[in-house]
Amino acid sequence: MHTCHRQLRRIRFLLRGSRFVLALIAVTALAAALWLGFGLADAFAAFEPAARKGVTLALLIILGIAFLTAILRSQRITRQRVAEMADDAMGDPRRPAAAALSIPDDPSASALARHLSERALDDAGKALSVLPVKKLVPWRAFAVLIGVLALPLGIAGILRLAAPAAFDTVVKRLLHPASDIPPYSPLRFTLDPEKPSTVYGGDVLVAAEITGGALEQPVVCMMRQPRTGEVLKLPAFRESATRFSRKFDALTEPVEIAFSCGKARSAWHAIEILLEPEILGGVVRVRPPDYTGLPASEFPLDTNEIAAVEGAEITLELTSNRPLAAGTLAFTPAAVPGTEAKTESHSGSVATPHSVSFTWTATLPGRLAATVRDLRGTPNPRPLELAFRCVPDQAPAVHLDSPPTMMLATPKSRIPVIGRAEDDFALSKVHVVRTLSGFRDRSHVVAPALRDKMFDFKDQLDLEELGLNAGQTIEVMLDASDHNPSLLGQGSSEISRIRIISEDEYAEYIRAKTTIREFSNRFQAARDALEEVREALEKLKEAAEKGDKEAIEKAAEEARKAHEKAAELLEKIAEDFPAFEMEKRLKELAEKQVDDLRENIAPLENHDAEAPKEEQMKAIEEMLGRLQRRQPEADQLNQDADLMKHAAQLMEMAAKFRQIYESQVSLAKRFGTIVEELRLGQDQNRRLLPMLGETQEKNRKALDEFKVELRRRAEALPNDPNLEALAESALKFLQELEIAEPETLMDAAAKHGKAGEALDAFTNAERARALLERLLSEPEPFAEAARGQAPQFNIPRPDVNRNLQQMLEALLGQAGGQGEGNQPGGQGKGPGGMGMNGMRGDGFPMDLPVAGPDRMRFGDGPTAAGSGKGDGKGGTTLPLPDTAEHGTIKPTDSRQGKSSTANPESIPEPYREAVKRFLTP
Repeated sequence: MHTCHRQLRRIRFLLRGSRFVLALIAVTALAAALWLGFGLADAFAAFEPAARKGVTLALLIILGIAFLTAILRSQRITRQRVAEMADDAMGDPRRPAAAALSIPDDPSASALARHLSERALDDAGKALSVLPVKKLVPWRAFAVLIGVLALPLGIAGILRLAAPAAFDTVVKRLLHPASDIPPYSPLRFTLDPEKPSTVYGGDVLVAAEITGGALEQPVVCMMRQPRTGEVLKLPAFRESATRFSRKFDALTEPVEIAFSCGKARSAWHAIEILLEPEILGGVVRVRPPDYTGLPASEFPLDTNEIAAVEGAEITLELTSNRPLAAGTLAFTPAAVPGTEAKTESHSGSVATPHSVSFTWTATLPGRLAATVRDLRGTPNPRPLELAFRCVPDQAPAVHLDSPPTMMLATPKSRIPVIGRAEDDFALSKVHVVRTLSGFRDRSHVVAPALRDKMFDFKDQLDLEELGLNAGQTIEVMLDASDHNPSLLGQGSSEISRIRIISEDEYAEYIRAKTTIREFSNRFQAARDALEEVREALEKLKEAAEKGDKEAIEKAAEEARKAHEKAAELLEKIAEDFPAFEMEKRLKELAEKQVDDLRENIAPLENHDAEAPKEEQMKAIEEMLGRLQRRQPEADQLNQDADLMKHAAQLMEMAAKFRQIYESQVSLAKRFGTIVEELRLGQDQNRRLLPMLGETQEKNRKALDEFKVELRRRAEALPNDPNLEALAESALKFLQELEIAEPETLMDAAAKHGKAGEALDAFTNAERARALLERLLSEPEPFAEAARGQAPQFNIPRPDVNRNLQQMLEALLGQAGGQGEGNQPGGQGKGPGGMGMNGMRGDGFPMDLPVAGPDRMRFGDGPTAAGSGKGDGKGGTTLPLPDTAEHGTIKPTDSRQGKSSTANPESIPEPYREAVKRFLTP
């Protein structure tokens, strides 16, 4: 090995040694800083041994990782880096060490090249051999790290000089993290007695004399159980300014105690237990009565209470620390007013040398006191007292989820009866009770022999089989009983009352919750279904003309599916309950169209794609011809349905104006009531004037929105002679409304109301009401519609005018229910009322469930008529329904509370008295 390489190895060894020493200093500085921080944290937080052990282990892991990382990094230095550092130390611009290290060892080189290489190595070796060591040692890094190490050591030294006692205590706690060394405090604790003891189950009083400073925080006595390590903090009683004590009662196992004041505490002192005849523990065995079906149980006596079912046989086995010879159990029943409690005594039998058992039957609640005697006849110093709780057999709990507390139904409805019976032990039987006003109860047992805790009941109440008529009311409830031999285990559900209404009343209910869009969608759905069938047949016709077998088969299958889908929908429409007059005509037409569609399905199923083109075209034309049979009737019906939809848009605005008028009537009446009260010297309702003023302002804004929307809808109506009179009447009504300007009076009423000027507010509100009433009384079609009289069309089909009247009545009903609670004349949503934009709010203004004939829903989205662009077309038809559903609020819906929350004013007039009568307790 050449001298240059040996020198480089020497320098590399020197650099590795320097880095190793630096790593040791850095790790030492880190350890000093971490332990200094740990010590300061412990001085302030006073960690417990478990926390100190955890933190110590974490710090050791951190230091180990840091040490290994520093050592590995210190030894990782290459020969090239050594040469560069040597050249930097020599300051030779030729950098001989790096140059010599870069010379390759090539035996095939020329003699001159080998000579020059040898010379370069010699020069580098000489230069490295005279390089002083002090230039290679990183003295600056040594100085920095020594300074870093000196900082925590200096702080520790200062702390040692400033507070030697605290410093020594913290050092001991850090060096012995698992030891029980109290945290440092100037306070000194002296316990009396120093070694406390007591007999088994006895009492001991331990006092602590605390000196060394003022007691700024409460003194607490801590008790630790060595078996579990659980620490309890108990209050200490102050005997003097520096003396505190705590009495420990009924100690049965060794415990450790210490007194603390804030972070300062004494060392832990063990309380020694001196054994004598004492009860160590117990086991309770309970055998419930046979009728409960419960198994016998056994559990340790870990509380001061024993609970058992009435009639159960109870065995209490107590274990002592001494051999036992006998025992006595005294039972004192709970005191009953007017009677004297007599104590019963039960003798115990020795079960094992150290245990005795007592057996008795649970009949009454009371107190137990157990005394055991050892072989010498010595009793335990204090009887074991226990509370005994006799659990009675509860009656079954019965809940009826359906029908609800009150509902309406048609005579042919089927009402789901769904309920649940639960018992704490086991049910015996469950039966349904039905009652019709004026007749005796009818009871039907649905579960005659049960042994389960819970029974779910599901059935249907067929009102048609019962022969009920409109106006009658049937009551339904569930009864359940258990196996208690006393026959007192009977439970009943709440009574559900079903008021029978006629199908005409049911139709009124359906109409009241049906929107214009939903009404139109029913006709549009039938129209779209047939149009889809026609398009499918046209595609089949095109495929047949081209002669493509695969396309013909695919088109025939698509046409068959379209026919089946349309037939299914039209069958459901034909079976649907017609709430509107025109729906009866749709029902009849759907029945005929179903027959036409069914006639087409068989040819489509047997369509031969390989048959001659002429035969296929003839069959397709026959199918198209069948669909055209009812086309004139369908076109006329669709035309009438479109007429209904367009007319309903203006009738909806008439209902909106009627709503504004009714709100103004209410406002004027309320203002007038307050004026009359003020004249009589009663001003308790004056505070309502600002609120009424705000309500008047909302009604005025509603009138502005009404004017804008009415003009938009009237101008957007199509040019139909039947609608011309209604549209002209609406525009004329709007013109007269703009001339009358009731808004000025409304603004004045709102202003005076907010200012608390009752008379002026009433005067303007009443004048505005009179103006609205004058407009409402005009003999024009639009005003008549607002009064509830639908316009008459010159159409030789009476169902059109009748249907229009039904729609108007439904719209007027939907516009009602304004005001909420005791809001004076409010315009907010009532139950199921409409918002200020003329659209439905939360639904029909009655929250009672109603059951009746099946009726499909055809969607009512945000594109419903009256909220579109005013072009009379409404929004897009929603996807066709594929299943029928009840057009009702289902009686299986969960109910909350025990009574209906229906607002009487929100219930339609035909049902109002019935609801009031049957919701009154």
